[in-house]
Amino acid sequence: MDNQNSLYRTLLVENTVDLLSDLRDQIGFTAALGVFTRDQRRGIVLASLQGTSDHSYLPRVGLRFHLHAAAPGKALLAFTPRASRISIISQLDLKRFTGNTIRTKAALIDHLNDSANRKLVFDKGEYLSGVNSVATCIRIGRDHLTAAVWVTSLEIELPDADLPKHGEILLKNVSAMEERLRTTFDSQSVRHGYAMKRAKAFIEEHFHDEAAIQQYHTTIGMSSSWFRHLFREKYGVAPLSYRLQLLHERACRLLVHTNLSVKEIAYQLRYDSQNYFSRYFKKREGLSPAHYREKARKSNSSSSPSVCEADADTGMKSMQVSPAGPRSAYIRVKTQPPSLETVSSGT
Repeated sequence: MDNQNSLYRTLLVENTVDLLSDLRDQIGFTAALGVFTRDQRRGIVLASLQGTSDHSYLPRVGLRFHLHAAAPGKALLAFTPRASRISIISQLDLKRFTGNTIRTKAALIDHLNDSANRKLVFDKGEYLSGVNSVATCIRIGRDHLTAAVWVTSLEIELPDADLPKHGEILLKNVSAMEERLRTTFDSQSVRHGYAMKRAKAFIEEHFHDEAAIQQYHTTIGMSSSWFRHLFREKYGVAPLSYRLQLLHERACRLLVHTNLSVKEIAYQLRYDSQNYFSRYFKKREGLSPAHYREKARKSNSSSSPSVCEADADTGMKSMQVSPAGPRSAYIRVKTQPPSLETVSSGT
């Protein structure tokens, strides 16, 4: 499980926020939690609890901090495997924030090596003048899941000389976080839930590619039957049936919102022929593609959204899933409208 995944981030915060609060109460300074952003150019604050001391500094949740200067950013780098660390550093702009900011990549690498050895990273006014921080990382399991945990305050409350002392308290609390998270992520149900979320995202991104979806179970070490069972259990529909729903939804959108011919739409969706597409569409809708287009455009003023209607701003819709069997479910489907280039060219 990677720290860019929304499920991981949710579980991370839910399972550490009380321990983060304990850390804050023990030390008296602001305690916070953060991970890499998706592009690994910055870090992002996931949780932040204001300190109880007279002078406290509170980074807001959602703040994107620089990796080379902020203590949590340097901790994320220090605990990242060496090859990945060097790759990330090569892309960084070592912007100067204060007179203490590290400005060369060689100096940054040496600093990170030292920090990794002592398992603590210090920020002595490098990111914000007069603000000190000490950070380390949560690391659990063979996947080296990583999140930064740090405490921070104004220098008058957290002087340079006290950073190692508070760092030892930080390490003990992070050890408790790691133990709890290890138990959480080792849970089979959590692993399966995560695997199915990834599978659903894969199908949504590659719904044109039936062969890739058929073979997806091999990439996660599952049998085809067990994969289908878990996916149906979570979403109420088999993986390939979900793919067909996405294809049908795209067909509806292209019919209603573009002037592509039925033949061009069939080609876009990689059907073997226009006739096969038309027969399948009519079986699902009870109307031929041409009649569906005509009816949908005439009923634009209807108050009831059609099965293929999506939010214009977010590209999200609620689709009713009716699998074989007594259960049904609603799945939030992320759709991408066809690009102007695709629509105009018909390819």
